[in-house]
Amino acid sequence: MDLTKREYTMHDHNTLLKEFILNNEGKLKKLQDDAKIAQDAFDDVVKYFGENPKTTPPSVFFPVFVRFVKAYKQAEEENELRKKQEQALMEKLLEQEALMEQQDPKSPSHKSKRQQQELIAELRRRQVKDNRHVYEGKDGAIEDIITALKKNNITKFPNVHSRILETNHTDEPMR
Repeated sequence: MDLTKREYTMHDHNTLLKEFILNNEGKLKKLQDDAKIAQDAFDDVVKYFGENPKTTPPSVFFPVFVRFVKAYKQAEEENELRKKQEQALMEKLLEQEALMEQQDPKSPSHKSKRQQQELIAELRRRQVKDNRHVYEGKDGAIEDIITALKKNNITKFPNVHSRILETNHTDEPMR
């Protein structure tokens, strides 16, 4: 716009430039104000999540949320699938149990088959519970922290409270 204004000052008889400036100067000002508001909002959001707005561009910041949303949706789908599988397994076991009760409920083979089926059902339930996948993002910072915490027993660390008490009982006045 500045270039257009300079051109108009050099050729002030050009009515086309004058009309362009009059029609679009307000629009440009509004766009600049909106861009400033958007930049301020982005800076606030980046600071809220503990990042530096000067070193974290939108192309780095927003893909984190995209990965999170995809992982969340995938986890929901896996949970639904697991529920359907468990329900189908339970229905199948109930059908088998009903069939066995119709045959001869007092026979010893019936009792052992029923125990086998219960054992198989329990093993399958445990297997379904243990097959949960953990999402790992590209940066993996949170996963690294969790893994480190799991490897090191947190109770091994000295009690911070006792250290504070020890430092406060010295001859120096408390600050």
